[in-house]
Amino acid sequence: MTLTPTQRAGLLRLGDVIIPGDGELPSFSQSGVADHVDQMLDWMYEADRSALLLLLTTVSKMPRLAVKALVLSTEHGDSAPEPLAGGLRMASLGIKGVILSLYYSGVDAGGRVREVIGYDVGCPTNPDEPDRSLPENASLPPVGRQERTR
Repeated sequence: MTLTPTQRAGLLRLGDVIIPGDGELPSFSQSGVADHVDQMLDWMYEADRSALLLLLTTVSKMPRLAVKALVLSTEHGDSAPEPLAGGLRMASLGIKGVILSLYYSGVDAGGRVREVIGYDVGCPTNPDEPDRSLPENASLPPVGRQERTR
């Protein structure tokens, strides 16, 4: 499944509102992760995918300020009466789930996002070797080496 140019513009606009970037991290659109959204879309339930595509089409036509207001309204939905509050919470999870999953998935150009935040997935294969995935000055014992507490 591939986004239309309009849907892609909506994804980039929505992504940049949620992840505008800073001096070290790229914005959502600068990261290049939108090129990999098709991998996510292919695994979504049809109803979820249809709702997302409608949202992206709508967002592409909205001014940036209106997109910010939309995102903020989903984040602060608890102040709304039920069942609207529940719907807003679900919308927030869905919107952020797509954007954040893409951004932190490691498919960004050059892998810069994970590098900057210090995220390195390591899985020791030999339990007799020390776990080198944590810095030497880490305050927690390495995974798999913790003493059981009673």
